[in-house]
Amino acid sequence: MEVIVGKYSGFCAGVNHTYVTAKEEIKKGKTYCLGEIIHNTQVINELEDMGMITIDNIDLIPDNSRVIFRAHGESEEVYKKAKEKNLEVIDLTCGRVKIIHNKVSKEKDESFILIIGKKTHPEIIGTLGFAASNSYVIEKEEDIEKSYLEYLKSNLKKIYIVSQTTFSSDLFDTYVEKIKEVFKDSLIVVDKTICDATSKRQEETLEISKKCNIVLVIGSKNSSNTMELYNIAKENASEVYFVTDENSLSSILFKDSDIVGVVAGASAPKYLIESIVSKIK
Repeated sequence: MEVIVGKYSGFCAGVNHTYVTAKEEIKKGKTYCLGEIIHNTQVINELEDMGMITIDNIDLIPDNSRVIFRAHGESEEVYKKAKEKNLEVIDLTCGRVKIIHNKVSKEKDESFILIIGKKTHPEIIGTLGFAASNSYVIEKEEDIEKSYLEYLKSNLKKIYIVSQTTFSSDLFDTYVEKIKEVFKDSLIVVDKTICDATSKRQEETLEISKKCNIVLVIGSKNSSNTMELYNIAKENASEVYFVTDENSLSSILFKDSDIVGVVAGASAPKYLIESIVSKIK
């Protein structure tokens, strides 16, 4: 049996920074985290065992406490509320996400902002909070026509397009072409803010899935970028499995003749990937 492991699998630079810094900050004293720090159960459990307290609502965090803002980022309103509560904010927002926040903040007064991504994803919710009222989230193609009706109400003439950093690169390009058709009389500025690491991971998964009859996608199902790898692999390999830990391998029947591809999302730690690959071998 041959095993091919994606070289771009596992933590991206932003997630690694969040993970390493969080471990150091937790050692300093009682520390809350607003929402899941990254979308990986093993990492969350590890940090909570060290003392981190995950909480979903900033209103429930006691005043004058220490709080981590996770890699996905938060809205402008959350920053204001943290200041009102005199919270010590350990801001671990991914640098690329912060750049998007700054860009939409500058554009929001003169442009109608279209944000391509998943409406319920915390990164999109945070970005939407910086984009203000003249904005719309495009998750599916039918959202484009709906966004156009909202755009007409704004009386703006310029369209500024950004993306969730972990969105499908191909789907982004498809949506942009459709937007250009619908908004044909408008000035359109396209800013493809998909992370380079995301694009490389997607391209690598495509190539690996063409070579393998089985592909294992390591990560959590609530991870947007991991789910995208799963969707890409499904288009090519005959068998594709989501693997969250070693126990997930028990239901997979491997043969000596198999060529097994292993890829992992940006939230999957190196030790998890290594343990799963070792178990397969």
